[in-house]
Amino acid sequence: MYYVNENVKDLYRVKFHDERAGVLRLDMNENPEGLPKEFFDAVVVKITPEFIATYPEKDRLTELLAEHDGTACENISITAGSDEAMRLIFQCFGEPKKKLLTVTPTFEMYDVYAKMFGMKHEMVEYKEDFSVDIVDILQAVDVETGIIILLNPNSPIGSTYDESAVRKVVERAASVGAIVVVDEAYHYFYAPTFMPLIKEYDNLLILRTFSKLFSMAGLRIGYVSGNAELIEFIEKAESTFNVNNIAIFFAEEVIRNKELAAGLIETEREGRLWLTERLREAGYGGKLYFVFPEEGFGNGSEST
Repeated sequence: MYYVNENVKDLYRVKFHDERAGVLRLDMNENPEGLPKEFFDAVVVKITPEFIATYPEKDRLTELLAEHDGTACENISITAGSDEAMRLIFQCFGEPKKKLLTVTPTFEMYDVYAKMFGMKHEMVEYKEDFSVDIVDILQAVDVETGIIILLNPNSPIGSTYDESAVRKVVERAASVGAIVVVDEAYHYFYAPTFMPLIKEYDNLLILRTFSKLFSMAGLRIGYVSGNAELIEFIEKAESTFNVNNIAIFFAEEVIRNKELAAGLIETEREGRLWLTERLREAGYGGKLYFVFPEEGFGNGSEST
């Protein structure tokens, strides 16, 4: 009998095979309209047969992201969506039998990767008012903790953390030799970021993706930022050419276009408020049902 990794053998996964074209898709937070047509057409026309015949080069995009985020190239690794970055983090820093600490509910793939790499998943629950107590998170951190995940804003709740809370978690994690990951997949809908903290802490990693606001989920591109030594380990674990040319090129054009993000943020806000009103009209309101957060984080407000 051939060998099968025991952590993978009985791993429960749900694969998506449903035809979703022509359906208003809200299940994965995709942009139903995609990038503006004018922008899309202007980028596509620059893609040539020669361009896709060559192996990908990521240095130019890395430089753009470093300038955009106020970091350095050695602090960035570009990945096939932030999902690949998650996997690489577990592959590099997920010590078997150690604890992964997250809140619940949260993005499901963290639990999958914990099981895949032999970690124990401990979860801090949200309260009935959709708040989470940072003290509960801090108390759950111990010498058995290997990785701590904070989503800011969290999916699917939408709650956020302030800088003081994140600093406490990062410093508590450092005292037990744990890595902290702040997943900022929805950063562009909520302006505050903890990216500057990677210059202060050597156990902090920040995840970003082009799948949400920038409407490029089908191209699979994202990146992880952190201390240069952590990024070096992640780069060692990456495949040789892990992101394709078209994804890289679109990401470069998106980052260069300073007005694009503002327009997409406003479009999302208008759509969210429209959907909220339609839900209320359908009876989802009052004490039994409610929409959370009502105004959300697209306008820069905090929801806790």
